[in-house]
Amino acid sequence: MTNRPIIIKRVEDEGEAGHHGGGWKVAYADFMTAMMAFFLLLWILAASDEEKLRGLADYFTPSLSEQGGRGDGILNGEVLGPQGVLSGTEGPKSEIQLPSFGQENPLAMFDSRIENQPRAVVEYEPSPEDPRPNADETTETQPNVESTGDQPVPPEMTELAQARELREGQLDALEQEITNAIKQDPTLEDFTANIRFVRTPQGLTVQIIDQEGRSMFSLGSSRIQDHTRELIEIIGQAIAPMTYPVTITGHTDSLPFNRSSGYSNWELSADRANATRRVLVGTGVNPSRLERISGLADTEPLTPEAPDAPQNRRIDILLAYPDPALKLPAPSGP
Repeated sequence: MTNRPIIIKRVEDEGEAGHHGGGWKVAYADFMTAMMAFFLLLWILAASDEEKLRGLADYFTPSLSEQGGRGDGILNGEVLGPQGVLSGTEGPKSEIQLPSFGQENPLAMFDSRIENQPRAVVEYEPSPEDPRPNADETTETQPNVESTGDQPVPPEMTELAQARELREGQLDALEQEITNAIKQDPTLEDFTANIRFVRTPQGLTVQIIDQEGRSMFSLGSSRIQDHTRELIEIIGQAIAPMTYPVTITGHTDSLPFNRSSGYSNWELSADRANATRRVLVGTGVNPSRLERISGLADTEPLTPEAPDAPQNRRIDILLAYPDPALKLPAPSGP
């Protein structure tokens, strides 16, 4: 019988199967518990109303005593040391006061939903012992700030308001000049209703409007009537010295043409605007001020409820505001 070698196999128990053990599960469970607690806290803060948040903030806000350690307790208001030793103050009359941070409204420092609430304004009354300057001295240090009500107005805003006021005064004078010139002419006195002034955010628009039985142009033509030419000349003489850019727009009513040549309200409105341009230039208006001559046909009626009304046949002469910063909405004229 052959002697066989004896083989001994040793198996060592590694506890929890090496890297497959459960030690990491404990750390992972702690991490997940902390994350769940964190998100639960965020959810509670988001779902709570302002009253509950204030109560929570008041609970965690430390209470500060302003009584200097005195009270009606066991020591009958007596303190163990000199006045102010326990709290560092002798109460409201002390020169050294405890901080009041967060006492009146602790939630306001942490809740963004009440950040925009109006703040209380505390009026300051100077005293002889107070080194801070009084109201007169403070006013002297700010000579360039004007106030309207309770809010200070920057100097540039004041200059802008003055420029707008000056511009409105010039346009008021222009309207009055044109109106007076028309009334002084006996042949044009009956046509005052054909001139309208409209203030818009873009500028002042002088409208030459047809009335019932009083057309500014020949019917279906761009030929200017004699009284219309005189009205345009009065407007041109009034705006010639000014520097406002000029835009001329022609409008018609909704009545179509029956011409086979294709001539329509579009061509008619543009031709009437161009005829107005020639009269304005002839009265002294600088051609370089003319920014646009256009015809809109019947697309912008003055009376949308009656598109065929004679008032829709008109010429708009716009004096545009040259400075965009001075553009300000103004009430429309009659």
